[in-house]
Amino acid sequence: MLKKTKILVAGVGGQGVVFLTNLLVKSALLAGIPVATSEIHGLSQRGGSVTAGITLGENTYGFLETAGVDILFGLEPLEAQRNIAYLHKNSIVIIDNNQILPYVVNAGNAPYPNIEKFVEYLKENIQFVIYNTESPKNMISVLRNLYVLGRACAETQFPIPAKFIEKAIVELAKKGFEEKSLEAFHLGLNIKSKTVNQNK
Repeated sequence: MLKKTKILVAGVGGQGVVFLTNLLVKSALLAGIPVATSEIHGLSQRGGSVTAGITLGENTYGFLETAGVDILFGLEPLEAQRNIAYLHKNSIVIIDNNQILPYVVNAGNAPYPNIEKFVEYLKENIQFVIYNTESPKNMISVLRNLYVLGRACAETQFPIPAKFIEKAIVELAKKGFEEKSLEAFHLGLNIKSKTVNQNK
């Protein structure tokens, strides 16, 4: 039986937080892994902050505690930074450098945080960091979440086998986008990364 694993997905509306959450839940069910999820929090249709929690394994529940998240998907860097309190020293963090500037930054009232410094801080304090700065050619931007998920499967001991994620993608992708969705996932799955940090 898979040990309990807590996953947090964070991003902004339009980045596919809801889809990625549903995909992970569906993949777990296909793999026979007990799974529970929290409510989706945030303004998913308005570009606001969106988060969702997932628990895999025995005695599952969706609620995530401070310092209780094992895997964080930050589909937007600032949103990853907002959720740093959920991490512990053995956490895995996957951050996509897909910056979407908040209103106060666009209005010139505040600077966007230095993401490189944030990533360096994470590398010094937690077990494993993937910082994605890649943007594969010809990949639809809305499918970046699947690319990032593919990288997580390739570069970590991800708790859900890739074959079940592939099945879930085919089932959940919009009609006509199944092939492109699988292609985005496989691009991440097959990448040879130079941006991984694992602290011993």
